[in-house]
Parts: sequence; structure tokens; C-alpha cells
Amino acid sequence: MLGVKFMNITFRQLKVFVKIYELRSFTATASALHVTQSAVSKLCSELEGEVGFPLFERSTRKVVPMDGASDLYKFALELLGTLDAASRSLSDLTSVRKGNVGVAAAPMIFYSLLCDVTAEFQAEYPDISLEVYELSTDYAVDYVLNGKVDFGIAAVDQDDSRLIMEPIYQDSLRLACLPSHPLAKGEEVSWRQLASEKMIMLRPVTNLGRLVRSNMEAIGFVQVVEVGDLTSAIGLVQSGAGVAVVPEYISSFAKSCGVVMLPFQETDKCTRVFSLIRRRNARLSIAAEKFVEMMRIKLLV
Repeated sequence: MLGVKFMNITFRQLKVFVKIYELRSFTATASALHVTQSAVSKLCSELEGEVGFPLFERSTRKVVPMDGASDLYKFALELLGTLDAASRSLSDLTSVRKGNVGVAAAPMIFYSLLCDVTAEFQAEYPDISLEVYELSTDYAVDYVLNGKVDFGIAAVDQDDSRLIMEPIYQDSLRLACLPSHPLAKGEEVSWRQLASEKMIMLRPVTNLGRLVRSNMEAIGFVQVVEVGDLTSAIGLVQSGAGVAVVPEYISSFAKSCGVVMLPFQETDKCTRVFSLIRRRNARLSIAAEKFVEMMRIKLLV
């Protein structure tokens, strides 16, 4: 495809290329990387010389990626991610008393499952910096693959040969509704009882959204309000806008909002497994391993 000339491409060229691709501006790239605009232009031109074709159409008003740039962008992200992951792994080989740990997880996963672990870790290792990225599952996986974090916690739909996925927590689905709702009179609920309800559902771009929609499509449903976050779903339930299918791990948050959580009769349709995800070709630093050890103790049941 792009040939053996890739052997002459440098880290700096790829880093500049990725920023130009993302920001669509040589000026903004120079500012983001703290270099001169002429240096950005030079590195981009050198990279274009190596690959053998122009990567961007330049004008005084905009920068537009040309054919081949999107393919190179994907390769560049993976290569830079490998280097970043290696840097994280090698940053601390002798001591757990320094360094940093990067974690990616959905906001409510962090709130419900990781806050206690984080507090315990910080108390024991106060000199280690923690970087927490509250992201949806797909973005969390991207951050792991691109070396922006050491690991992520997510319910992943399918295997990825580039990742190691270790099951670390099992959760089940619950129906969230107001105590005054007719369904709250029972001790459990069936999916079929939801067919005529006003449903509040996460968008199907999320793992939970896809699972709930799949279960609802099997029975049919009438009305849906789509949201992008569990806090919005609980807020709408609290306001009386409808009912929502949510993970059990947010029970304490839901109860604090005056919302009740009912188990489903069909338990086989309600189990979700969360995994510790990390890059297959990178080892965790000692600091990250210590955080993971604490997390296993807290979450594995």
C-alpha cells in the first residue's frame, strides 16, 4: 500500500500529522504542540514526501484531508498509541511511589464502582497522579488502544485481538421507576410489562442502550425518550417522565434521587459482565498494577 518508505517516518512527523488531521489547522497544531507553524509545515511536507502523495489540501481558510489521509490517521493513532503505552509501562520499573495511572470508564461506573478504590489508592500512594477519563465504552476502548490510559473498565460487546479483557465485575439490570408507579407495587417486573410504558433509554451507541433496545424490540414498545447518560435517565424518571432500565450498580444513586429499583423475572436477559481492558502488547506499570490489585479485591465477588 504505502510501501517500505514507512521505515523513514519519524515520531514527530506522525504526531504533527495526527494533530493537523484532528484540528484541521496548521496554526492550531503549532499552538497545541508548542512549536512554530513553519516547523509544522516542514514536518508535514517531509511526511508527504515519505508517503509519496499530498495528505492535505491547504488554503488560506481551511485544511482538508485528502485521499489516503484517513487510512494513515488510523495507522498513526495505533503506532503512537503503542509508543505511549510503552512509555507508560517503562515509566516506573522500580518503585510504586511515583508515576501516574490513567483509567477510562463511564461516569456512573467510576462514581459507583471506582471512587472507593481511588480514595484507598490515593491514601496509600499519595505521590502517584491519577488521570480519570469518564467516557462511553467505545471511547474507553479507543483510549486504551491509543495508549492514553493504562486500562479501562467496560462491558464490551465483542472480542478484540489487540486487547486483553479480564472479567472483573458482574451486574444485572433493574427497572427504575417512582415509588408511586403501579409497577412499584410488585417485588419484581417482567419485560413484557414494559410494552406500554413510556421508556427512557440510552442511545444504542452505548453497550447498555443496545442491550435494552434488543430486549424491548422483542416485545415491542410505544414511546421512547433517548438520552446519552444514566444521570439524565434517572433525572427523567425522578421527574415522572417515564421508566428506565438501568444497571444495578447505580442503586445507591437512584435511591438518593427517590427512585426505586426492581429486579426482572427474566434474569437470563439481564446479566452484564464488566471487564478490565488493556492493550495486549503493553505491560502495566507497577503503580497501575497496584491500582488493579485493589480494584480486583473490591469488585470481584
